[in-house]
Amino acid sequence: MTQPGWQPLLDAIETATDDRVKHALTMVARHVVAEVEGDIEGVLATLVPHPTYRFWGVGTNRSVLDGTGQVRGFYDALCGSGKNRLDYVLSRVVADASTVVTDGVIHHVLDGADLLGRVSTPVEPGRWYHVTYQSLIVWPIDPDTGLLTGEEVHLGEEHTVVREISPDELPHLGRASR
Repeated sequence: MTQPGWQPLLDAIETATDDRVKHALTMVARHVVAEVEGDIEGVLATLVPHPTYRFWGVGTNRSVLDGTGQVRGFYDALCGSGKNRLDYVLSRVVADASTVVTDGVIHHVLDGADLLGRVSTPVEPGRWYHVTYQSLIVWPIDPDTGLLTGEEVHLGEEHTVVREISPDELPHLGRASR
C-alpha cells in the first residue's frame, strides 16, 4: 500500500488556506490514524471530554454512544477484534471551521463468523473475506476547544463481500494475528 485511502484528507490539509479549517482537518486525520493504529488514547485525545457518537443507516439500530466510557468501550471492542485496521478510501472531503465531512468506501478484512447473518453472500467461519461498505462521516468540531465532539456515521449499504482472501493477503487490514 503506497498511500492510505484517506490521502484526500491529507491533501485537504495541505491545500487549506484558513487556519481553523486546517486545524479541523488535522484533528480528523489524527483521529483516523490513531484509530487505524489501535491507539485508543490517541483517539480519545482528539475528542472533547464528553463525546457523542451516532450511527445511522443500513445495518444499524441508530445507536448512540454517549460519553467517554461508552466511546472507550467501543474502541476497546473495535481494536480487540482488529476491525480498527481498515482503509477508508475517500472520494470526498468537505470542511469548514466547525465540521469536516468525509465520504467514501470502508475496506475491512473480516472472519466469516463476523459476517454470518449480515451479508447475502455465503461465508464460512474461519475463512477471511475482503468486505466494503459506503460510509459518510460528519466530524463536528467544538468551537471552544478545537476538539472533535464525536462522530455521526452514516452507513449507506450493507457489507459487500468483495471476495474470500488467503490469511496473508491484505495484511494491513483486519486482525494482525490472522
